[in-house]
Amino acid sequence: MLVMASENYPLVNLSVGRFCSAAKRLLSQDAHADFANFVLTGTSNKKQAVIDPILDSLSEDEPFSELRDYDSLLGIDSGISVTTSLTLYPIAKHEDTLTADIHVSYHFTNTKGSFTSPVHAIPNLCLGKWGTHNIIRVMIPELYHDQRSSPRLSQDEQRIFYEQGLRPAMEELLGDKAAEWPATYDDEMFRARGKDGRLALTTKMFPEWLVDQLGDQIRASLQDHGCSWGTGLVFLHQVRGVKHSSSHSVDAECAQRALQDFIEENNLDLTSLQSSGEWWIDVGLEIASGEGNCLAWRTDSHYHVVKRALDITSDVAHRITSVGSSKYTRDMSSHLPAVSGCRISPGPRARGPFEVQYMQAYTTEKALIYRPDRGHFGKFITCADVLNGKAMKFIDDLYELYRNAIDTNCSLARIEVRVPLRHGAAVLLDLDEELLRESLVSFSRSVWWSLRSYRALAIKFILEWQLDGDASHRAKDAALLLTAAATWLLNGLHSTPDKGASSKELMAAILPHVSRAGADPDILAYGSPTDDDDVDSQTDSEAEDEPPTTRRRRDAVTLPSYPFGLVFLRRIRVGEQYPVPRFSNDGQFISPRAFRFFFGVDHEDVDAEYFRKALTQKAHPDRVRNRAKRTPAWHNRDQETTRKDFNLARLGYELTPPMRDRGSDVDEDEEHSGAEERDIDDEITAVWRQFLIDVTAKAPNKKNAHEPSHCRLSTEERLLVTEDTYQNRKLSVYFHDCQWKLADRKDWQNVFDRLFPPKGHIFTGNVQNYLSTSYIPMWEKIKSRADDDTYLRIRQDIRKRFDRLYWMPLAQTDRIWYTKFDAKFTKSSGLNRRAPSPLILINSSTPPTW
Repeated sequence: MLVMASENYPLVNLSVGRFCSAAKRLLSQDAHADFANFVLTGTSNKKQAVIDPILDSLSEDEPFSELRDYDSLLGIDSGISVTTSLTLYPIAKHEDTLTADIHVSYHFTNTKGSFTSPVHAIPNLCLGKWGTHNIIRVMIPELYHDQRSSPRLSQDEQRIFYEQGLRPAMEELLGDKAAEWPATYDDEMFRARGKDGRLALTTKMFPEWLVDQLGDQIRASLQDHGCSWGTGLVFLHQVRGVKHSSSHSVDAECAQRALQDFIEENNLDLTSLQSSGEWWIDVGLEIASGEGNCLAWRTDSHYHVVKRALDITSDVAHRITSVGSSKYTRDMSSHLPAVSGCRISPGPRARGPFEVQYMQAYTTEKALIYRPDRGHFGKFITCADVLNGKAMKFIDDLYELYRNAIDTNCSLARIEVRVPLRHGAAVLLDLDEELLRESLVSFSRSVWWSLRSYRALAIKFILEWQLDGDASHRAKDAALLLTAAATWLLNGLHSTPDKGASSKELMAAILPHVSRAGADPDILAYGSPTDDDDVDSQTDSEAEDEPPTTRRRRDAVTLPSYPFGLVFLRRIRVGEQYPVPRFSNDGQFISPRAFRFFFGVDHEDVDAEYFRKALTQKAHPDRVRNRAKRTPAWHNRDQETTRKDFNLARLGYELTPPMRDRGSDVDEDEEHSGAEERDIDDEITAVWRQFLIDVTAKAPNKKNAHEPSHCRLSTEERLLVTEDTYQNRKLSVYFHDCQWKLADRKDWQNVFDRLFPPKGHIFTGNVQNYLSTSYIPMWEKIKSRADDDTYLRIRQDIRKRFDRLYWMPLAQTDRIWYTKFDAKFTKSSGLNRRAPSPLILINSSTPPTW
């Protein structure tokens, strides 16, 4: 294996426990930068750690126990097979529609003939429920076609089902009691919708003795109304079991007895189910350490476990557990490639005698963070959360969860298979002790949870140090790449790391690479190496089955990988000499499409979207942000290289130097740019002149897009404004229309304070204009680099120049310009007195002219 790295450090083999001990030692020494670097890259003292979790294989003398259980049941039948009363929904809940793959297919019928389809692709709605967790859905094959985009029924389709199928069936079966059911779909929607627009959908009880007639009656009612939907209409029963409620010993007799009990407890009849419809049951096997340790599956055990559990041949087992198989997905545990669960959807020829439809092997500790949300199955954060400063509480809580789990939470290894009901009592009975010992690793709770908690803590350090850094360094590509890497890494700590197209690009930029030639598929970040002509890293698709991104280094094609036994990042730069943690400046980055995927904005907008927001406090998270573009930057158009508007340097005032990145990989030209030659007078002059331009750049337009701006100046003239512009008493030179008032001292002071906010000021609410200017961030940087005495003198001198201006807009706390009619102001334009126009203050006792 040839690892393509900038430093070829000697390798040091460590168990997971020794790795955690080394991390703990650095943490106890308060060597936080070294700790973060070691935990995230595996490097310390110019050595590279290689983690070997197989050193913790389940030993011959560690006791363990096995329990078998039935977790859930699925069944499709032409009738409803439940032996108890139902709770029916006149209008189905949108979220109860089956849209997720349940890994079973069924032979459906409609007026066009018969066809086989995955069950979740068929248009359906939730008819009702029984018991606590169990659902009945109506599957309508007549509505299925290849071009249909969703299995959810439209409102019109739900209206037809209710008015032509469900309610007529209620009238036929319930007689007078059907009067409780709304006459039409629209009547129920009217009743259910509150003033806030939310729906409070009702339910209706349906008696047990009529349940077996309901399916036939719905089909008959549809037919009576001339609706063909009744053809092939079937009902999907879903029993959502509670884990451990059906646990039993691993033997055939207990398995059969537990199956009978499971079926009866869910108000079904086993004999009836075996003779009507098609039914599938989830059977689980759970292995627990007798010493309270955390068990997990070895990646190299998948072949052996699948072969035995499915009772299939070696060739077939090898084929469906090979990296790159479309039927096989690995779910890495705790960033350890050699420790992973798996998910397998065997094809028809690989299901074995038990006809396994789906199999998964996993560890139970995921329940601690299980929280389905926006496509994620565990708790997660985004890059936006990080850059907005909202991620630290999340990471703190996650760290505490991991540390608390050391005392209370072991992890069990679990296998589940979905099989036809007829095989439910026979599957997963013969996974012998030797196979399980060879398939599992066992860690103490301290080691298992410390690995996760240390990685979470290291990520927190990195992100906190970035948040504390100057925005000019945080916004650089090498730092943003580490922000994205830390977010991706943290989310993958307790869930399977994302491998969508954008994440593949990210992995290519943040992980160590190995040569593609002869690469071990087990250490590649996303599967087997591909041919060169298969690679397209700029694809527009986010599909999971895209070919992996490759990267060329010198004359070798390389692939992102996990060559050191743990998901380590490539070299990062962290420590006192680096203003913010970042990757090495080696040019690696992600495409604009991937950047937008992770950060939610285009690359050129990241500064305005995130780093300027540090100056604001939002009034409410749902308020719409100001999307205005940044004002044009001032530059010296007259080539006046010597004239400065301020003279503080000669009085001994100076600004502290801006923070510099002293890393050896920083471009010398970048670090010695002209910015270092600017003294305090240059900086204040630049802010002042930028301010003059920005005020005009933000001059308001009229509401009607076909009308001219309130400001007469052309685009070119707006770039040439100076102090003279605001000293001209003839207002018609600048305005088409405006309202003016002679300012008193308090008015003028308020406007100055709003346009040049004092130290410690935080913009509040929906701030128009200010944060899309160029001068405000410049002013904030000057304040941050000035001590108190220097700041007061700067503000005093800017105020002197400000007081020389004849007029200024009536700046508000949330906007520079204000245009509403104000009776206290005068209008000289001769236009409509009450028409909106800019309000300005006159800094003189002499009225303006028009």
